[in-house]
Amino acid sequence: MAICVGSYACAYQPKEVARNWNGMMLYSIKIYETYWTFPGSTTVLNYNRNWLLITRSSNLLLNIFPLIVWCQILVSPRHPMHIPYIFSNYPALFYLAYLAYAPAMMYSFCFVGSYLKILFQTASGIILCTLALLQELTITRKPRQIRKFKCSPELGAHAEHLVFVYRSLQLAVMEIRLVFGKYFPLTQSFLGQLAISTGYLLIAENKKLDLATRMTFMLCVPFAVLSWALLLACAGKIQKSAKDCLTSWKGNGDHWELRGDRKYMSKFRKSCKSLYLGLDGFMVVTHRSVMKFMQGIIRGVFRALLALRKKK
Repeated sequence: MAICVGSYACAYQPKEVARNWNGMMLYSIKIYETYWTFPGSTTVLNYNRNWLLITRSSNLLLNIFPLIVWCQILVSPRHPMHIPYIFSNYPALFYLAYLAYAPAMMYSFCFVGSYLKILFQTASGIILCTLALLQELTITRKPRQIRKFKCSPELGAHAEHLVFVYRSLQLAVMEIRLVFGKYFPLTQSFLGQLAISTGYLLIAENKKLDLATRMTFMLCVPFAVLSWALLLACAGKIQKSAKDCLTSWKGNGDHWELRGDRKYMSKFRKSCKSLYLGLDGFMVVTHRSVMKFMQGIIRGVFRALLALRKKK
């Protein structure tokens, strides 16, 4: 699903995707040069440490994933979903077709894995950068020295720096939402229905499924659903962090000594909206979205089991 969405967006919205990509890169470079390189900063170190932890784990899984999926050919070579099945009545042609089919499928699975690596690395980098900035933009009573991501003290000390960074981040997230937001409800609906149908088949119709089908359902569908749930959790974390950031400006207005800064930040806060991902006017991803998504799948599976078993 991620490959379909990414390929469609790159094919039919190349200018928007390129503008989004270039904008995020330029914004992150500007933030790095301005606020992340001062003496004693731990932002870059902690950012790289967290990003490498995420990417190494995902790369390990995605390196194994193509081989595991490809093994279904060895487990059930005569399954109808494989193209050489059409030559099953002709042993010579059947094995000859597999000489080309098996390497081609391995190449396809590896290509999918490499594409997913790019998506995971890009998404994790953007999410970590956004969360790190929101943490620094949040005004608290705690000293900045104990924070995990310690940016330049100038970021929180002067209202104009804080306003510039938050408004720029708001525009960057809005660009992401305008390009990819329309795919959120479609992807969630598709994966939800897919998970419900797969869960019902594995529970109620397990004996009727062959080994290759069960293997495909038990590997691919949970991987897709859990990946989407992870994305929802991260998007919800961004929305909650942005909301906490705006709330902190209201509760800690005395952080700025000058009366003009306090008045300016009060007006700016009222003009700001919390950062979020989703489709404007239709779907907003919050910190509860992932819980509702998983609850919907569980309830859907139980309802399908109760409804369809009664008919039998």
